[in-house]
Amino acid sequence: MNKYCYFLLFSLVAYQLFTSCASPTSPTGGPKDTIPPTLLHSIPLKQTINFTDQSITLIFDERIKTAKLKEQLIITPLTTSKYEFTIKKNIFKITFEEPFNDNTTYTLNFRESIQDLTESNPTRDNKLTFSTGNYIDSLSVEGYVKELLTYDTLESVFVGLYNAEDTITIYNGSPYYFAEADEKGKYLIENIKNGNYLIYAFKDENKNLKLETNKEAYAFKKDTLHLDSLTTTINLDLIKLDLTELKMMSALASGKYFEINFNKYIDDYNVQPVLENHTLYTSKSKENKSIRFYNNFTNMDSLQVSFEAKDSIHNTVTDTLYVKFTESRRKTDDFTMQLTPANRSSVNANFTTNLTFNKPILAYNTDSIFMRYDTTKIFQVNDSTLRWSKHKNELSFDVMINKVLIDTLNAQKQRMLASINDTTQILEEQQNIKRQASSKDAPKEPKINQGLQIYIGNGAFISADNDTSVAFGNNYKIIDPTNFGTQEVVANTQYKSFTVQLLKENFEVVREYRNDKNHIIKNIEPGKYIIRILIDTNEDGKWSPGNMIEQIEPEPVYIYPDVIVIRADWETSVTLSF
Repeated sequence: MNKYCYFLLFSLVAYQLFTSCASPTSPTGGPKDTIPPTLLHSIPLKQTINFTDQSITLIFDERIKTAKLKEQLIITPLTTSKYEFTIKKNIFKITFEEPFNDNTTYTLNFRESIQDLTESNPTRDNKLTFSTGNYIDSLSVEGYVKELLTYDTLESVFVGLYNAEDTITIYNGSPYYFAEADEKGKYLIENIKNGNYLIYAFKDENKNLKLETNKEAYAFKKDTLHLDSLTTTINLDLIKLDLTELKMMSALASGKYFEINFNKYIDDYNVQPVLENHTLYTSKSKENKSIRFYNNFTNMDSLQVSFEAKDSIHNTVTDTLYVKFTESRRKTDDFTMQLTPANRSSVNANFTTNLTFNKPILAYNTDSIFMRYDTTKIFQVNDSTLRWSKHKNELSFDVMINKVLIDTLNAQKQRMLASINDTTQILEEQQNIKRQASSKDAPKEPKINQGLQIYIGNGAFISADNDTSVAFGNNYKIIDPTNFGTQEVVANTQYKSFTVQLLKENFEVVREYRNDKNHIIKNIEPGKYIIRILIDTNEDGKWSPGNMIEQIEPEPVYIYPDVIVIRADWETSVTLSF
């Protein structure tokens, strides 16, 4: 009996080994599967009318899976009905909790949410349209969405239609019809019902189909769309502005200062005493979210002031309050300034310089502000030439350099250097003197400051905190025109008010001018540039980004489609038609 059991056990093990070795296995290698699943059948069929079921079934030619279905699936018109879905091999089924609206055409765009099981190839035939009524709505809106100031396209930009008579808007709800723009900025909203709509676009970063008014770019058309033709083309320009309401958050003493704090960035402001004749010194602070008052109050505990603050879309806050300072051991902020053009820049013989201060200026001394070449003073600031900003924290003045004087100084410097070289050569020939002289006694070339310098002396400026500026200077080099290019710009336009901007490829402004239809831009560094036109349609002297809350569209922007190439000692011309 025991022998039989051993024999039986041996036979079973041998059989198992034999069948394991003989069982087929999937071959390795071979080309990667790049063919997406093909839709074989759907319930309902595409373009079905009078559909009343709450479930939709899709059958494919291979096993499938889903990826981020709730993010990828776009259902228009928008439905708030919740749904569940199941997958059984090659069959996808989605069931809605509530019935679809009557007499409505629906489109389900699955985009890349349905994929094959092995290689994650998304389906291509992934849009299903049906109607709960007896016809399919056939209206559509299409166009392009681009960034207004750069013409760039952005990711995750949705274009939505809202019923013009509805209370749901981009501020408080999701669009009724919507589509996502592709990588080229093109969008298409199909199967729209006849009606009146408002159209908006927005960069939906958090994918909730609502505009976050403080951080997402948006576009809109102020006029209502009356959709009654098959296809309507509308292009939209995105701009990013904080649309939240401007509010005063607090007004209180803060260290040595008194500050009015707001909930967002303020673009401009005005302050003035209500009764007393008193000069106020103020500035923007805390990343431009506050108005700071400086304590130059004498013989008074407090002062009643009125103020008006505006944000970038001209929302305004006005109020009247008392400014009162308290004793504090905190130090005042350091006094800083910035001078442009930046140090070591190349400049024309005539240029404008700007000084920006972090505090308003109480007093200044023009004798300590001058231009010098090497050690020779060649230009001193005149008080009548200074241009101060409204809050006296920015200063600009023009520099006019006498080229004859510069040439004379250059010639003197060359003669001095030649004389030094001659002296050095004589000393080298006199070997006995050379051996006896120590290194400290040997003649040395004098230190010569190459080029121009704007020099700000000690105490040139006194701030509203009564601290004084320290001495500093920026060095410049007068450019050689042969190393730079020239660009003629001809404006073919009926607009009377506009700004032409020459930009680097990163859209940094290099030069700009206004309202000249035939202009020559000289002394441009060689490189690639972009030309942009800001069109002032209301002719108020400045370009406006608009205000969506007040349904004011941005003023137009035109960007020349070709890149401008500037070469040294070369002049080119371009004609702009806008």
